[in-house]
Amino acid sequence: MIHLRSFSLSTYMIASVILVHLLLSPFLYTLTVDVYKTSSYESFITHAHNITGLLAEDLTDINGTNNKHEIISSLDSAIMAGNIIFVDIIDSNGNTISPYDTLHISGNHFIEDQEVNQHNDGVYFISVPVYLETNENLTFLLRIGFDETNINEQISTVKQRIIFIMLVYVLAMILVFSVLTKIINKPLSLLRQKSTLIAQGEVESPLDVPSYITDIKHLSHDLEKMRLTLLEMANHMQIQATHDELTGLPNRYLYTDRMHQAVSMAQRGKNSFAVLLLDLDRFKEINDTLGHGTGDKVLKIISEKMSSGMRDSDTIARVGGDEFSIILVNVNQDTAKIIARKITKLIEPVINIDKHSLTCSASIGVALYPQDGDSPELLLQHADVAMYHAKHNNKKVSCYDTSMDSDNYENLMLVNDLKSSISQNHFEALFQPKIDLATGKASGCELLLRWRHPFLGVIYPDKFIPLAEQENIIGELTRWVTSQSLHEFIDIIKTTPDFQVAINVSPVNLLDSKLLDSLKEILSSSQFPAKNLVIEITENVIMKNPERSIEILNRFSEAGINISIDDFGTGYSSLAYLQKFPITELKIDKTFITDLTRDSTNYPIVKASIAMAHDLGISVVAEGIENGFVHELLCELNCDRVQGYFYGKPMKFNELEVWLESQQIL
Repeated sequence: MIHLRSFSLSTYMIASVILVHLLLSPFLYTLTVDVYKTSSYESFITHAHNITGLLAEDLTDINGTNNKHEIISSLDSAIMAGNIIFVDIIDSNGNTISPYDTLHISGNHFIEDQEVNQHNDGVYFISVPVYLETNENLTFLLRIGFDETNINEQISTVKQRIIFIMLVYVLAMILVFSVLTKIINKPLSLLRQKSTLIAQGEVESPLDVPSYITDIKHLSHDLEKMRLTLLEMANHMQIQATHDELTGLPNRYLYTDRMHQAVSMAQRGKNSFAVLLLDLDRFKEINDTLGHGTGDKVLKIISEKMSSGMRDSDTIARVGGDEFSIILVNVNQDTAKIIARKITKLIEPVINIDKHSLTCSASIGVALYPQDGDSPELLLQHADVAMYHAKHNNKKVSCYDTSMDSDNYENLMLVNDLKSSISQNHFEALFQPKIDLATGKASGCELLLRWRHPFLGVIYPDKFIPLAEQENIIGELTRWVTSQSLHEFIDIIKTTPDFQVAINVSPVNLLDSKLLDSLKEILSSSQFPAKNLVIEITENVIMKNPERSIEILNRFSEAGINISIDDFGTGYSSLAYLQKFPITELKIDKTFITDLTRDSTNYPIVKASIAMAHDLGISVVAEGIENGFVHELLCELNCDRVQGYFYGKPMKFNELEVWLESQQIL
């Protein structure tokens, strides 16, 4: 293969100028010389004819051939006055009158010329009739030869000057183009250098470069605008990754990082700091009664109120739906309690939203480093215990005490009831359909578990799953709901072979080596195909120990079970890293989807996630669709599947069958 060497713009332009002029030079030279030669020859011939005519008139005035001496004198005068090197008069008998003693050319060489240099003898010969009186009936012809040497020398000199002028012109053009290309090339080269720095990650370097050329100035300005836009997008995505979209507060990821920093600083300085966990009271009632839109507005207002009462050194983060956590540095327990009570007072004033006057209150648990825990996990756990103690004892603020561990009656009761509720079938499986956007039909469903407690009513997974993990019965719960549910889908799969059922797998469950064996046994006994089963793992779970996660998930993949990454976007991973896992499906978290619009900050994130996932051969599911507008947007973005209340709420299996029949699935 031939590799062409690359050259600069200046080199190409100068080479082009030289080449064009080399090609045009012979033509221009020939044209110029021809024009000059034609003009010079015409002038020379005109001059020769004029002199010849004047001489003929002078000779006519002489009285006949008897005055031969006077004729010769006139001929001599003509020779002396111009560049005549031959002159004579010849009659019709061939006799000549000529000043032979002054001429060196014989009349025998006379050949009349029509053009200069016609006969290459160096003489331009012409003849005109002349009237001389004579006794005989004779006619006379004046013959003159003009020296062509001077005109030839002039033309030769002009040729040399033309060549010189053309060389000077070419050199001047090369110089001019060199200067112009330098003016063009210098800012372009500077742009390239700065672009290279940006490509290497030095995005703070501005791309504006000075230039006299308007187009380059505009290009530089446009590139600078693009750099600033990309920098803004990168900063925005960084903020999206570390901050809560709704309130703008740090999210759980950034909060965890701040917690570790606080522990490290406290260890070095031998200081204390407090962790506050805040939960809004009866916030679920606002959501259920007035809708999630109003609930979101309440959360934004409350977060602004709390932020106004914080010091710059403190951190307040949204760690859950209506849960906030605060890190107070360099405080003791008394100061932490004072600040906590101040926060509750900031929250209590009436909030007016959409003609509704709402009153909110909060329960706050306080844990102090190092006496209540020496790690972020332990501090947060004890702050959680203190918060529940405050809530169940109608206190606004409670500081953690070891006695609270035994006073956490609700959790203790739930743990005891949890063990018996599995055998007593107090758990109920619900199914939320997933819709294939390409066909508009249901392509599967997600299995969701609810605990119908005989005294406390419906308990959601976010409450009982942590307890099941804590008591190490999460595996038993997963096996129970799977064995109770999968066999019901056999007829559906026979009719719709691609119909998939997704189950959520907790972190503790994923690490259980017996889980895969149990699932294989259930699949075999229920005759449920492995390819129709999907396990959903949250993004944060697999990123805590990627190498271990890859090993475990590969086993599921080898067994034919599909793997879906749930809550994508809430963690701090990238698709480029996730491609190392045997993933078949990606679920974009509902926080990015619920209020999606073309103008929302989530739109470019969702769009990019879908495009990149498809590039990696991974299908995409969007969850949390609650209206038709979001549905249309996801269709435009080529999302594969969707689920949400817009299509159907979680339902019992018999309700799902009816719903599928209404969708012409069965």
